[in-house]
Amino acid sequence: MKQTKEKGKIIAFCGIDGSGKSTQLRLVRDYLSKKAKVLVAKMSYSPLNQMGDSKLFDLILKGYSGLKIISYYYDLQHKDVFNYDYILCDRHLLCYLAYAYAYDVPHLDIVRDLLFMVDDPDLTFYFDVPVSVSMDRISKRTFRDRNENFDTLTKAKQGYEYTMGIFDNVYRIDGTLSVNEEFEEVVDKIRLLKR
Repeated sequence: MKQTKEKGKIIAFCGIDGSGKSTQLRLVRDYLSKKAKVLVAKMSYSPLNQMGDSKLFDLILKGYSGLKIISYYYDLQHKDVFNYDYILCDRHLLCYLAYAYAYDVPHLDIVRDLLFMVDDPDLTFYFDVPVSVSMDRISKRTFRDRNENFDTLTKAKQGYEYTMGIFDNVYRIDGTLSVNEEFEEVVDKIRLLKR
């Protein structure tokens, strides 16, 4: 009897810009890559980040963004999920909906229902930081997106709180801890995932 290949474990790293999610993702990638086949999948908020120029342009961007996100998840679910032991998502649907909330995309519950083909990650880390801490970290970057500002990040943080309840397996990490403390907490949770 032919054995069916098992799906890789999907682990999502979420949080507002400057929350430390990308740092932790890199550490986890390096840690897991020593013993397993790991893919890092990154979802971009663009074109949502380009919104604000005109109502018609914003409407087109919202539609294009929806198509882009569907394509991203289709590839992830139907191609990559069987080829790796772990798929580390730098952002996931939770992030997209949180930022969609920040950009006033309506009816997020309907958007979530329309993306029924998207499996919830086996584990989602939400790195929770005050917006002031996030802004301080962002200010040290050489490149900043025009939407990395206090108001947008505040709304995105509200979006996370609003949308987290419709997802399973979301684990909140205190993003003000040291990098090593966060990493230990993250790895402890990953060890509980059965392979």
